[in-house]
Amino acid sequence: MHSMNCIVILVVHIYCFSFCNGWILHAKSLCKEMNDDSPVVKNITITYTIRNTFSEPWYVYERNVTSSDGQPFIRFMEQAADDDTNYKFSTTYDSKHGYVILGLGKEGQCGGSSLTSWQFKKGPSTILSTDVSRYIPEDGDHLIMDCVMAVL
Repeated sequence: MHSMNCIVILVVHIYCFSFCNGWILHAKSLCKEMNDDSPVVKNITITYTIRNTFSEPWYVYERNVTSSDGQPFIRFMEQAADDDTNYKFSTTYDSKHGYVILGLGKEGQCGGSSLTSWQFKKGPSTILSTDVSRYIPEDGDHLIMDCVMAVL
C-alpha cells in the first residue's frame, strides 16, 4: 500500500511540478518516510535494588536503570553493573533454571555460600518464580534482589 501511495505522490509531483527540482526531491523524501519500516526502539526505566540485610556487611543500593523494552532483566543488571561497581555480579548458567546469581554487589558476600542466596522480587514484596534471564521488566517496575537464608 505504501509503495502505491509513493508512486501516486511521485507521479503527481513530477507531472504538476516537473519544472521545479525541489518538489521532485520533496516527493522522493515523502516516499522514503512512508516506506521507512525500521522498528522504533522504546526504552523503559525500572528501579533496581540490591538489598543485603541478612548478613554483614549490610547494604542497600537502589538506582534507576534504562534499557530497551522487551529485554530480560539480566540486561538491566548488566547496564547497572557497567555504570556502578556496587551492582557487579557473577552468575552460573543452568539449562533448567537459567542464570543463577552467585555473587551480587561490590562485596559479593551473599550467595557465595550454601547458607545464603538471592531472592528475586518485584517490589514491594512479590517473590518472582522466574529467573533474571527470563523475566521481562515493564516500565516502572521495581525489581529487588534480596539476600536471604538459602532454602535447604
